[in-house]
Amino acid sequence: MVARVLAFLAFVVVASVVFWFAFVHTVHRGTLAVPDLRGETLEQAQRIGHDLGVSVVAEEPGAFSATVPVGSVAEQEPPPGFHIKGGSSVTVRLSLGSERVLVPDVRGESLQGAVRGLEQASLVPGRHDEVNGQAQADQVLATDPPIGSEVAPGTVIDLLVNVTPRHALWVMPSLLSESKEQVRRFCRDHQLRLGQVHDVAYPGLPRNLVLRQYPPAGSPLSRGDIVTIWISR
Repeated sequence: MVARVLAFLAFVVVASVVFWFAFVHTVHRGTLAVPDLRGETLEQAQRIGHDLGVSVVAEEPGAFSATVPVGSVAEQEPPPGFHIKGGSSVTVRLSLGSERVLVPDVRGESLQGAVRGLEQASLVPGRHDEVNGQAQADQVLATDPPIGSEVAPGTVIDLLVNVTPRHALWVMPSLLSESKEQVRRFCRDHQLRLGQVHDVAYPGLPRNLVLRQYPPAGSPLSRGDIVTIWISR
C-alpha cells in the first residue's frame, strides 16, 4: 500500500514538472529575453537590439542618475529578462547625470521666507551669518553657494542676513548762534532727539543762543541720534 502511494506521489511530481516546462516552452516559444542595456551608449544599445532583432528607441526626457554616465542608458522598458517577440521595441531613457537644481534668488526675503524658498527647491537651509546696517532689518543679502548656482538636491545653503536696519547718514551742521527753538525744529524735521540743554551765563549775548553743540559740526549723523546744546542765559 505504501509503495503504491509513493509511486502515485512520484508520478504527480514528475507530471507537474513536465507540465511546467511544457507551459514555459509554449509561452516563450518565438520570444526572446530583453537584454540588460543599462550603462550602454545609445549606439551600443541599438547595435545589441539589431543583433537580436528588436529596435531600441530613446525616449525624452532622459532620467537623472548618479551612477550612469551622461548619455548612456539609465532606464529601459521592458526591463531586462522580460520576454518579447522579435521585431518588438525596447524604450530607453538616457542618463542626464546627477539631478541639479538652481539656488533660488532669495535676496530681500526675510529669513523665514528664504528658508521656505530653499526648502521648496529641495535644498537644506544651513548656517545664518549675520551683519548689521547693510539693508532693512531681517533681510537676506546673499547665499553660499551663490544664487543661481547649479547644485544637487539636498545641498546645504548658508544665508547672509542683515539683522539691524541701515541708517541714512548725513553731516551735522553748525547750530552755533541758532536759537533753542530753531534747534528744536531742526531735530524734529530730521527725526533727531534733542537731549540736554545746558544754560551758560555769557554776559553781552542775547538769551537762548547756542554757544556749543554735540555732535560737533561736520560729524556723521543718523536718524534717532541725540543732540546736546549749550545756550546763553
